[in-house]
Amino acid sequence: MKRILYLVMAALMSMVVIAPSVAAQGENVQQVQERLQQAQVKVQEAQQYMQTPEGQAALEEARANLEEALQAAREGAQDRVQAARERAQDKVQEAQQYMQSPEGQAALEEARASLEEAGQQLQKAREGVQEKMQEVTSEMERTALVKSGGAALSNPGLLLPAAALLVGGGILGYAVLRRR
Repeated sequence: MKRILYLVMAALMSMVVIAPSVAAQGENVQQVQERLQQAQVKVQEAQQYMQTPEGQAALEEARANLEEALQAAREGAQDRVQAARERAQDKVQEAQQYMQSPEGQAALEEARASLEEAGQQLQKAREGVQEKMQEVTSEMERTALVKSGGAALSNPGLLLPAAALLVGGGILGYAVLRRR
């Protein structure tokens, strides 16, 4: 009996909660249908207007306005492209004139001299790296580990990373000197 009473109470409560929302949805559906009918009527009116001479004239006028706007946009874009091309040509001519001027030639010679100096410094750095590698290698060969079972320092597993670090340091030094 209690179960039946609970089921009846649950059914009544659901009716109280669900019924108003269903009724509201029914009203919303009617409003949506009315709006849809109004929209369809307006579409039919627009179609009828487009079939009239006034509608056709309005359509032709809109097409002509659109074509004029597109033509004006094309001409404006061509003018901007032409102006940009002329500015670029002017800049190229200025650069060529500068390179032919005494100041440009002096700057070019200065850049060449700096490049040669950097090359010489790189060569010195390479020689220094090679000497350092030889010193490290000879020291590693002389040094032995304690008799604890460790690998000797002359092991290729230790020499190769050290050589790689030294070569990398030389390359980095060259890059730094070249940037100056």
